[in-house]
Amino acid sequence: MTRSPDSLIPSDAGQPASEKRDDKAFNSRQEGEANSRAATQVNAVAASSTPPAITPIQLDLIPGRACPFEAKPATDRSAARRNPIRRDGVQGGGTRRKFIRLTGETLFGPAEQASSGREAYKRHTRKRSNDAGQGVGDGRITGEARDNRVEGRAVTFIERSKQGKAAGLLPRGKAPSRPRRAKAKMPARLEPARKLQRALYRAAKQQPERRFPLLYDKVCRQDILQEAWKRVRSKGGAGGVDRQSVADVCAYGEERFLSEVEQELRQNRYRASAVRRVHIPKPGEPGKTRPLGIPTVKDRVAQMAVKLVIEPLFEADFQPCSFGFRPKKNPRKALSAIVQSLNRGYSFVVDVDLKSYFDTIDHDLLMEMVERRVGDVKVLRLIRAWLKAGVMEDGKVRNPDRGSPQGGVISPLLSNIFLNEVDRQWCEAGDATGGEVRLVRYADDMVLLARTEQGAKEAWDRLQRQFTGLRLVVNQEKSRVTTAWQGFAFLGFEFRRVPGRMLYLWPRAKACRHIRQRVREVVRSFRSSERLEVVIRKLNPVLNGWCTYFRVGNSNRVFHQVDWAVRSEVQLWLRRKYRIDWRVAKKRWNYRVLHDRYGLYQMVGKVSHLEGLRRKLPEER
Repeated sequence: MTRSPDSLIPSDAGQPASEKRDDKAFNSRQEGEANSRAATQVNAVAASSTPPAITPIQLDLIPGRACPFEAKPATDRSAARRNPIRRDGVQGGGTRRKFIRLTGETLFGPAEQASSGREAYKRHTRKRSNDAGQGVGDGRITGEARDNRVEGRAVTFIERSKQGKAAGLLPRGKAPSRPRRAKAKMPARLEPARKLQRALYRAAKQQPERRFPLLYDKVCRQDILQEAWKRVRSKGGAGGVDRQSVADVCAYGEERFLSEVEQELRQNRYRASAVRRVHIPKPGEPGKTRPLGIPTVKDRVAQMAVKLVIEPLFEADFQPCSFGFRPKKNPRKALSAIVQSLNRGYSFVVDVDLKSYFDTIDHDLLMEMVERRVGDVKVLRLIRAWLKAGVMEDGKVRNPDRGSPQGGVISPLLSNIFLNEVDRQWCEAGDATGGEVRLVRYADDMVLLARTEQGAKEAWDRLQRQFTGLRLVVNQEKSRVTTAWQGFAFLGFEFRRVPGRMLYLWPRAKACRHIRQRVREVVRSFRSSERLEVVIRKLNPVLNGWCTYFRVGNSNRVFHQVDWAVRSEVQLWLRRKYRIDWRVAKKRWNYRVLHDRYGLYQMVGKVSHLEGLRRKLPEER
């Protein structure tokens, strides 16, 4: 290749190896061979088939400095795998508008008409304008027309914005790819006990009059007994008349214990034991106690196994107005049902209270209701044995003919079965869900909601007749007919509608007295030598449980009062511990120190309103 003495490109003797490779590519194009690499790093066109005939003009873009030709270095394959670069030289996948600054050599003149590289691949030549000014892309150095230019090379400086594919966008006319659907997760495999419950529930729901005669073999199944033991173990609790607790059974051996229970059930050697009667204080009522029956651990496991089998049969019959001791039902749903009814105009309320409900359940009536679904004689024999089992109190055993021991595993289910007769009669008349009177029941606590005062009185008379037929005793002192403006209590909450304002719901004074008494007992159970962190670690679960239950109403003002009472009790304990003045104790262990530094549970700010109690924003109205 012969070069002009005035050419900007140096000769072969003084050229680096990288520039020699570029000259070789130029000669290959002159001989008609395909060029496998671009001549320069800039946006250049194919080289001409004839050598340049004139001396190119140098651009004075950078005064006092000539821009030498820089060829593209050889590509390292290992580096290309680590840092992939697209075909257009863009690295990274951003879609923002970007700018590049390139310096190198540009062809101009007749050689621009030859297409190579990407233009040859696309089989069309790039369209360029003839009236672009100096410094604009495509290597134009003068303002003259392109046809009047001659062939040559010159140094150029290009600055342009990257758009389209270079900026990470999709090519024009190409639709975006559809997002791949996430693979559907395989449904969780149900345990055998859960599968059995679903099958029994579906069969009972499809056939409302069906009796199930073969259930005892399912009670004796190993998987049912294991599930029953798992639930009994999670609840813990004290021992029965044999004084054997859950921890003692774990030490004895769980597999061994369950194997013995299974053999006793299969061989009909199982016998129900008497329950141990204890009295626990009533919450918020000092001096009053509530009787509680504690079965043995073996009886608890057997009762839980029977409950797992027969509960789906009666769940298919239970009415939607019942919320107590049922799967997927809780007190919050019962409160929501009352709030919705009050907001829809059911402002007249009948507050119903039964006197010693669990101790007055008639055994014969209860067994008749159980036999409507359960036809297995062995299962019925077990239930009757638990009802007839004696109650041991102060070393003496007595056998009552009425009642179900409150505290047993199967007692809540039996109580719902007994009161389901009341729910069914109200729902058949359409009063429990959409009539003039609505019934909301949680175990033995229930309220009637009516639109008119006359409707409330008639519903109360009708309900008393139903209780008489079930041989239940109504507590006339606590039962009354009232209105939402006068207020009533249900499940530890006080309901009241202020005239001209919305419905309010907050914890009762009895519940507040109970939590203060509980905090006092926990704090004063520690000696003065104990650290404050240990006291707070023991106290926080008590506060958290109480706050979680009562946080659904307008409870923020009550939470302020309870927080103040808790801080005062802790400060009193610290005052006795360090024997300092009361003012010093309050100043040293103030609000921020107890809550922020030591982590004492704070109730203020934890309120979560029910749907009917939340104040709506203006745009939601």
